[in-house]
Amino acid sequence: MSKATRIILWSLSGCVLALTLLALGDRLDLGGRLGWAFDLLSHWPRHLLLASLVIGGVALWRRKRGPAITALAAAVINVVLVIGLGGFARPQAAPESARLIRIASANVHGSPPALGQFVDLAHDYGADIIAIYEAPNDLTDALLPDIFPDLPDRILPSQRANGWPLIRRSLLAGRDIADLGVEMFDGSHGVLIHGRAGAVQIVATHPPSPGDPGLMHDRDQQLAAIAVLIDTSRPFIIAGDFNSTPWGRAYAAVPGERAGDPRFDGTFPAMFASLGLPIDHIKFGGGLILTDYRVGPDITSDHLPLFATFALPTNLPPDLPGN
Repeated sequence: MSKATRIILWSLSGCVLALTLLALGDRLDLGGRLGWAFDLLSHWPRHLLLASLVIGGVALWRRKRGPAITALAAAVINVVLVIGLGGFARPQAAPESARLIRIASANVHGSPPALGQFVDLAHDYGADIIAIYEAPNDLTDALLPDIFPDLPDRILPSQRANGWPLIRRSLLAGRDIADLGVEMFDGSHGVLIHGRAGAVQIVATHPPSPGDPGLMHDRDQQLAAIAVLIDTSRPFIIAGDFNSTPWGRAYAAVPGERAGDPRFDGTFPAMFASLGLPIDHIKFGGGLILTDYRVGPDITSDHLPLFATFALPTNLPPDLPGN
């Protein structure tokens, strides 16, 4: 029994350390044929941390020093990745008399009930902007006025420039949004929706899930393209299902700070709550101040929704719209 226990513990501890080291390949920008595998593994440091602590604890209990050291080495690497993560903001008090802008963002997984629940939550939140991904197939432009009566500026791209239908559609609705437009990508169902809510640049995105190396490239291309659309010296908000956690290199290409601490957030799959992967994000910058952030409840989608409120800077340059 002791020999079998030793073999099992060595196998488990070796596996968790190997996965941890392979995940570092993405952070080190090691590409080639293994680049896709590196990316897939890079998003799991919290889970690898929990697994390594459990395995290391059992090994210590069973007095198996080698497996314990191996598992705890993986734990140390992962705790550094998790605790050391930066680039996010926590809510703070809004400056006196500052104007506020509220946004709600969710992947509704093509579900009309999820859409309905999310819209109700966004209305209760007082959202000025609602971003939706994987809109139901039967949702049409003609239905939007009834769903968003208080948000008259809407865009729901349904086909590419060549007339081919988009497999998954995104939607942006708001009030007083100017210059609404889309950026499309050849051979992809993903789009960038962009506009301007007064002085604030808005981008909503849902690149494809990196289910294979080609889709990973597509996701990376779309996330990197956001930086071209945004003037980071001026207020901006970027919302979306990025299909990347903050530990992935692709995420880092998107400018701005993340609203809320993602280290202990989870948005996908919804049933796992905070133990899920934080792949849904709201990022911001250009002088905006985060005054509220929350992960919403289960809306019967496979993602949890996000809500955030921002205070506009009080010293906007005079040439900015909305000043």
